[in-house]
Amino acid sequence: MKLLNITLSNLASLTQAAVDFEQAPLSHSGLFAITGDTGAGKSTLLDGICLALYGKTARLRNDLKNTVTFNGDDIKLNDPRNLLRRGCAQGQAEVQFIGQDGERYLARWKIERARKKPDGKLKRPEHILFRVADEQQLTQSSSATVTKIEQLIGLNFEQFTRAVLLAQHEFAAFLKASADERAQLLECLTGTDKFSRLGQAIFEHHKEKKGELEQLQNSLANYHVLSDEELASLKQTITTLDEQLSELKAKSTQYQQDIQWLTQGEQHQLKLQQYQQQLHNLESQIQQQAPEVEQAKLAQLVQQIADNRQQASALTTQHEKLTRQHDELVKQDYQQQIDQQQALVADANKAQQTALEALKNHEPDIKLVRTLDNKRYATSQQLEDNKKQLASTEQQLHGITEQIQRVEQQLKDNQKAQNEQMTQLEQHTAVKSALENWSYLENTFDTISQATQRIESLKNQYKSQYDERSTLESKLAPLTVQIQNQQASHLAQQAQLETLQKQLATLDYEALQKQSYNLKSALQLSIDGQKNDHEQLQLTANIDKYRHQQHTLQLQLTDTEKQVDLQKQRTLITQENVTQVQLRASEKISALRAQLREGQECMVCGATEHPYGVDHIDSHWQNLIADFTEQQQKAEQALTQAQQRYNDQVVATEQLNTQLQVALQRKSQLQEQHTKLTKTLQELGFEHYVDIDLSQQHLQEIEEKLSRYSELSKSQQQLWQQLQASQHQLSQNQSQQSDIQQKIQGLSAALDANTQQQNDASNTVAQLKQKAHQNYCDSTWWQQYEQDMHNAIEQLTSKVKQYATWQETLAQLQHAQQQLNTQQHNDVQHQNKLQAMLVQQQSALTELQNTLNELDSQRKALLPLTRSADEWFNELQTRHEQCRSQLTTCQNTLTRLEQSAHQQQLELQHLKTQLADNQSQQANVEKRFEQWLATQRQQHSELNATTVAQLLAVPFAQYEDILNKNQHQQHQLTQVQARLNHLHEEIEQHQTQARTTASLEQLKHLLSELNLQIEQVQAHWLDHNTQLKQHEQNVANRQAQQNELSHLQTQYEHWYLLDKLLGDATGKKLRNVAQTQTLKILLQYANQHLSSLSKRYRLSIIGQSLNIAIIDKDMADEQRSVNTLSGGESFLVSLALALGLASLSANKVQISSLFIDEGFGTLDPETLSVALDALDSLQAQGRKVGVISHVSEMTERVATQIHVKKQPGGYSSIQIKGQI
Repeated sequence: MKLLNITLSNLASLTQAAVDFEQAPLSHSGLFAITGDTGAGKSTLLDGICLALYGKTARLRNDLKNTVTFNGDDIKLNDPRNLLRRGCAQGQAEVQFIGQDGERYLARWKIERARKKPDGKLKRPEHILFRVADEQQLTQSSSATVTKIEQLIGLNFEQFTRAVLLAQHEFAAFLKASADERAQLLECLTGTDKFSRLGQAIFEHHKEKKGELEQLQNSLANYHVLSDEELASLKQTITTLDEQLSELKAKSTQYQQDIQWLTQGEQHQLKLQQYQQQLHNLESQIQQQAPEVEQAKLAQLVQQIADNRQQASALTTQHEKLTRQHDELVKQDYQQQIDQQQALVADANKAQQTALEALKNHEPDIKLVRTLDNKRYATSQQLEDNKKQLASTEQQLHGITEQIQRVEQQLKDNQKAQNEQMTQLEQHTAVKSALENWSYLENTFDTISQATQRIESLKNQYKSQYDERSTLESKLAPLTVQIQNQQASHLAQQAQLETLQKQLATLDYEALQKQSYNLKSALQLSIDGQKNDHEQLQLTANIDKYRHQQHTLQLQLTDTEKQVDLQKQRTLITQENVTQVQLRASEKISALRAQLREGQECMVCGATEHPYGVDHIDSHWQNLIADFTEQQQKAEQALTQAQQRYNDQVVATEQLNTQLQVALQRKSQLQEQHTKLTKTLQELGFEHYVDIDLSQQHLQEIEEKLSRYSELSKSQQQLWQQLQASQHQLSQNQSQQSDIQQKIQGLSAALDANTQQQNDASNTVAQLKQKAHQNYCDSTWWQQYEQDMHNAIEQLTSKVKQYATWQETLAQLQHAQQQLNTQQHNDVQHQNKLQAMLVQQQSALTELQNTLNELDSQRKALLPLTRSADEWFNELQTRHEQCRSQLTTCQNTLTRLEQSAHQQQLELQHLKTQLADNQSQQANVEKRFEQWLATQRQQHSELNATTVAQLLAVPFAQYEDILNKNQHQQHQLTQVQARLNHLHEEIEQHQTQARTTASLEQLKHLLSELNLQIEQVQAHWLDHNTQLKQHEQNVANRQAQQNELSHLQTQYEHWYLLDKLLGDATGKKLRNVAQTQTLKILLQYANQHLSSLSKRYRLSIIGQSLNIAIIDKDMADEQRSVNTLSGGESFLVSLALALGLASLSANKVQISSLFIDEGFGTLDPETLSVALDALDSLQAQGRKVGVISHVSEMTERVATQIHVKKQPGGYSSIQIKGQI
């Protein structure tokens, strides 16, 4: 991977920055420096590279939770959007690079605010990738871009930051750290913290399995198991109770069947009395209601002529209504109203003509007034505009005069302030030299302060390490004695464990379990067989009962079938009646009746008299249709009820058949179960039911052996746990002993290194003070510095800042004076122009006012100024419209009166015709009634006109209820007679099935006593059977938990070994093992780079620890401590380690660009020279190396530089320096 160019916009302090590594001087320089003052934005260039490639930076990746308010947006501290420059609406970073495939690519990361305004909300960043050759966009989303770039470069973000941004300063601390600290640093540098997490996971799993094992061992004691004697006795008792229960239930079944036979006989006698009483009651009711029924039948006959009587009443009412309408029409007189309205029409026509002539005469004057109004409005508008322009010009003239006066005063104040600033600068010339070298002095003072603090820290650290080594040495001796005692105890426990294992080998646990299981199964099968026999007896009784009920339902179903047939016949008859009436009342028949005329022959029958040729016949047929339809609906309802009863009885029969079938199937199943039980017993090795006493005795012997096995197994488990615990404690003590010994060695080496570091730091402070004195030689201040360093630096900083402020203020005042002189000249010219413009505007205003006065005079001569032309025209037009509207209204009223008079004549003629037709219809209706009455009196002499009227006065629904009630009683009478006959047959059949001579009370008493005995025996059986089930369940659960314990024991041993070797609460064991291997690999890569930097040294690991030694080839491969290296040598070794980590992280990826961001500020000149020589050697390997620093010696040695310079206003600019 090779970087080609970098482009940044509005990121941190950089507004615009572009670095092109393909342009001179960077194109032919392998080593370049990124220089600039602290805070100028040097590291922002590296942030831009990371943003363009991966969308995040190394500096902002630590804080993941805390948030900060960023210009109105709450975002996390690690959010890269924090790098957007304040006050900017957008920013971006672009990097062009060559991928592993040799192609050029452009990666762009861009951030914007909403609406592209500085106060808009932050949007989500845009991150995309282009191929430069064909300008094709390869990705759309940020995640896809990062994935694609990782493929092209061959590195993820963590690998990139370790391979390209070298962590040389971290390896400087790595060399001086203890073994444990070195493992932690190496874990962070290489990103291999997963081994610590894995060690912690092993520890937690071991802890979890140990807790599960202890909990399961404790739960085994909760299961209580019966002895063999107790179990045999319990099974014998259950067998005896089963036999008693079978005998008692057989007697109970016999008593129940006898009671059922007696109860059924009593029910038959009770039903017989009920049916006889119902038959007597129905016959009495029918006889008492006979007169009412005759009256209702007569009313039903009269319904035939009801439509005739209704038509006669309707015709009489119609005749009275038509007579009243005729009299009211005759009284109305419309001729007088018509004459009056004709006179009003003539007056309205004359007024309309007068208004029209007035509108035409004034039309020219109205047009002239409108023309004058338009001219007056235009002149007024122009006059108002000129007045506004005049006022604006006067206001501008006043403002420019005041501004000229303000500028003159500002010029005076500016000159005075310049004189004051020059006086201050002349009085403090001594501070000028400090200001010119302030960047170097400030960094030097910081370095001296840090070195001083480092010396104090090293002294405190030396004392702490010395005390710690003494404490560890005092702990080591007693710990060694304790380990020897634990080893002896561990051997004794192992001998006890072997003895227990030999005792367990004499017992065959699986064979004992199998014998116990077979014997228990045989006992349970015997109990199930007895229950099976008892249930078969009960099913036999139920099957007999179901068959008897089946016979009874079959008889009821036959009776209901007959009732359904009767209701179907009645429904067909009523349906036929409705059909016949509907045919006679059809539309075609009604049309033929309407054509009949008195005295003319009928086209159907040829008769000249037409008794049905009147209008009221249609309503009569409709009434008949309604009556017959109602009868049909009642017949259908009765049929539906009968069918519903039939369906209910069919369903009941089917349900009974189902119950019978289920009982038969259940009996067959029980028989099959009995066969299977017998077969299972034979498979278990038992031909018949087992002997309970012998079986229980045998089971007791087996349980004793199983109990002995459990006790031995439990003792073995406890002893094994004790052995594991002692082994664990021994391992911990041995590990603690080893750690103490390593710590003592490490502390001894650290004390030597601490002494050397104190000496180096003191020399560095002396050299820095000497150089700083050359740049600022104020002896008085240096005396104050030696007495109070921090206070002296603060005073000098304040003076330098004040002096710089005075210089900047003087430059600003001079620049402001130039601007004020230019502004004063421009303001005087503007004042002269405004005065000339004011004179012209006043003259034009006077001329417009005269023109407006002349137009007002002409307008007043035609129409007052208060009235408009539109008002005058609207007034004349409104008067004309009112007259025309009044004329139209009068004409419409006259037309309506004439139409009303004509309509009156037509209605009178129509009423006369209707009265004649009404009289003719009344005569026909009365003639038909007299004919019907004469016919009916031949059979019903009591009928006359009065009787008919009385019968029709009562609603027919009352008579219909009487008829329906009588019909229902007749039907009930038939049903009761049928039921009574059927009951006699059942009584005869019941007498032939006589079962007992005892009374019902005696049988119930015997059954009650027997049920009490059954309940007592069942309670005892249930109690004993529950005990047996609980015993079997405990045996099964205990065996299952024993199996689970063995399985869990195996798992625990696995995790115990892993925890012993690799696990602990902090993950330290596995981390140190893994980092030892990582360190070996890292040193291999580092030695490859160190050989090119220095031929003298080689890095080596001490044994299998994390301690590092230096092999000095010039001293016959002498092994030295890394703490004996000088400052320059430490830098070379740290740089080699950083390059080694880069090679390790690159994973065989060719890296052509490297950046080193830290580590040069604290180097003395000699060490810095060594470091630069090393960097030159990297350049010779074909790599492009960038060094970020503000050290002046480095900037002098490195010809090619990217200089980041602070500018006024809080931003920085970039300048490329070097030989082209």
